[in-house]
Amino acid sequence: MSMVSAKEFSDWLRLRFGDLNEGVALTRKDINQLTGRQNFSSDFVNDIHFELMRHGLAFVTDTSREQFYLVPINKQCWRDRLEQQFEKEIFCNIIPLNISSQ
Repeated sequence: MSMVSAKEFSDWLRLRFGDLNEGVALTRKDINQLTGRQNFSSDFVNDIHFELMRHGLAFVTDTSREQFYLVPINKQCWRDRLEQQFEKEIFCNIIPLNISSQ
C-alpha cells in the first residue's frame, strides 16, 4: 500500500463518515494503518482539516495527538442560539417543583 495524501484521506473520510451527525473517532494507529504511513506530522492533520472544512466537517485531535475526531460543524451562530434559549425561558409556563409556597 502506498502512502495516501491528506487530500485522498480527507476524501475517504468524507465519503464514508461525512453524513454522520455524531462523527467518528480514530486513533493515531488507525490513521497510520489507513494512510500507509509510519508517522505523520501536525501539518498532515492540518491539511486534512483544511480539506474537510470546505464540506462542513472538522478533523481535530486531543492534546496528546493520539485521538482524532471527525465531527460535523454546527454553523449556527452562538448569539442566535443564546437568543433561542432566552426566548424559551421567557415563555416557559412550567413552575419548578422546588419552590416553597409562601
